[in-house]
Amino acid sequence: MKRFILNLPQFLPSIIVLLVLFYFTLIPQPLPPIQPPFLDFDKVVHIVMFAGVGFTFAFDVARRNKNVRLSGSRLILICCINIVLGGFIELAQGSSLIHRGCDLGDFVADAIGAILIAFTTRPLLRVMFNLPDNS
Repeated sequence: MKRFILNLPQFLPSIIVLLVLFYFTLIPQPLPPIQPPFLDFDKVVHIVMFAGVGFTFAFDVARRNKNVRLSGSRLILICCINIVLGGFIELAQGSSLIHRGCDLGDFVADAIGAILIAFTTRPLLRVMFNLPDNS
């Protein structure tokens, strides 16, 4: 499995995850209306989506460099790119073309998800690739 993951075409996982993110955030109604299990459930979804996007991109960057360890500066850059992406998506949702709401709460949730990867990426990569704990 590890060999399969490492041999995927460059940035293919990130492209797939971004396409899914764009579908669910930029299509006017990608799913039928459902009753959320609790208030502000959509904020949890935003956190998970942007943590997933950020981790996938960090994973691809590490895999591209043939080194699954990422420097702190690269993780911060990935977090910043992810936060900017969340901002652009929220602004696009508020445009007259998409007919969805631009929500500051969603943007904050996107940023929280992006920031989470700064703390979780290295431990997750260590577990995924059985690396020693010396980063």
